[in-house]
Amino acid sequence: MNVSITDQLAGYVRKKVKSGRYNNASEVVREALRRMEEDDERALRLAKPTAEDILTDLTEEQLDGIRRRVRASIDDVEAGKFLEYQGREGLKKLADGVKARGRQLLARQAPGK
Repeated sequence: MNVSITDQLAGYVRKKVKSGRYNNASEVVREALRRMEEDDERALRLAKPTAEDILTDLTEEQLDGIRRRVRASIDDVEAGKFLEYQGREGLKKLADGVKARGRQLLARQAPGK
């Protein structure tokens, strides 16, 4: 593979080799690409934070609110207050039902009704 670079970058590569840290220009380029790859991976991790990343940014009050909602949801499931669906078709039926109920509510709230 041949790569063209500016005179300024070529001078920088020569300077790095001359410093003694690298034996040749290829080592400088490999190191630069490795660092670029690490930067890209780091940016990707930051763009897709983990649950732990998100939770560390929450206040104790926000965490308590989440815990209450999770507990209420678990209580609903234990009390049998949930809908079941299977596969894509089941999910589509569930979504269609939610949309239909939403349309009914909107129709009842429309002015003049």
